[in-house]
Amino acid sequence: MSEIETLLEVKDLYVNYKSYWYIYKVLNGVSLKISKGEKIGILGESGAGKTTLLKSILGILPPQGRIVKGDILYKGRSLIHDKKYLNEVRRSSIGMIFQDPLASLNPVFTVKEHLLDVLKVVYKDHNYKESDLISIATELLKEVMLPDVERVLNSYPFQLSGGMRQRVVIAMALASAKELLLADEPTTNLDVTIQDQILRLIERLVNEKNLSLILVSHALGLLFRMVNTLYVMYGGEIIEYGDARKILKEPLHPYTKMLLISAPRLTSSKIGEGIKGNPPDYRNPPSGCRFHPRCPFAMDICKKEKPKLIRIGPDHYVACHLYSTSDLEKTGSGI
Repeated sequence: MSEIETLLEVKDLYVNYKSYWYIYKVLNGVSLKISKGEKIGILGESGAGKTTLLKSILGILPPQGRIVKGDILYKGRSLIHDKKYLNEVRRSSIGMIFQDPLASLNPVFTVKEHLLDVLKVVYKDHNYKESDLISIATELLKEVMLPDVERVLNSYPFQLSGGMRQRVVIAMALASAKELLLADEPTTNLDVTIQDQILRLIERLVNEKNLSLILVSHALGLLFRMVNTLYVMYGGEIIEYGDARKILKEPLHPYTKMLLISAPRLTSSKIGEGIKGNPPDYRNPPSGCRFHPRCPFAMDICKKEKPKLIRIGPDHYVACHLYSTSDLEKTGSGI
C-alpha cells in the first residue's frame, strides 16, 4: 500500500498509564493501516487496549495516559508531533462515536447546544450565522433518522431514550467525520433491537458518505458483514490481522480460535466456557508472548520472545511461534 493510498497509519505505538504507584504498560507496539474507503474492525476482550488505541489516534488520552514510543500518521503527517495539524484533522476529517452516549453528552446542555458547539468549531472558517448552523444541525439529526427533530433539538439528554441519545452522538461525530469514522462499541448500552437499528444506520451512513471506518465491536456477525480487514487484539498487541471473512472462518492464532469458540451461538445448546485464566496485568505484563500464560500450546520460546507478525498465506498475518520459518517458506515472507 503506497503512502498516497494510506489515510491513517499507526506505527509501533506504545502507550502507558501512570498511577500514583504503578505504570501500566498497555499498548505494546501496535501497528495498523487504513486506506481511503476501507473498513476495518478491531476484535478482542475487554481491556485489550482497543479504546486506548482509538483515543490515541484522536489525541484524547486521559492525563495519566502517555504515548511513549511510535507515531500516528494521517495522510503521511504526524498527529503526535504536530498538534496544530491534529486539531485540523479532528475538526474536518475524523469523528468518533463513543461507547456510552451519557458520558459523551453534558446533562445541563440541550441537544441543540451540543451540536452548535461542535458545528462552530467545524465551520469556524465559514461566516455562518447561528440560524445556518441550526439548519445544519437539523439536517444531521434527520440523517440519523430521529423523529420530531425540533423536539429533540430542545431536549436534554436525560429526556431522550438510549437509542435516541446514541443517534445524537452519531450526528455529532458525522459533523466532523468527512473522511474517517471511529466507532468504539457504539451499541454497548443498548438493547438488542436498538443495537441492530444503530448498526444498520452506521453501515448505511458510512457507505453513503464513502467514509473509512474503524469499528470496535464484539458482534462477530456485524464484523463479518461490515468490515474488509479485521485486527485481533490481545493484551495491548495485534496478534492476528487480515481479510475479515477469512479470519472469522479460519483463525490461526490460538487466542482468536478460543475467542470465536467461546462466542455464544443461537444454534448451540451449550453455553460457551470462555477462555480460562485472566487477561494480563499491565503493571507487570508477561514476558515474551502476552498470551502464553493462558495458551494451551505455549512453548518455552513463547515465554522469552515476543512473536513477530508473519505472513501466512495471502492477506493473513499472525504473531505466534507455532508458525515457524519452515511454514513461511511454503506460504510467504514475514514482515
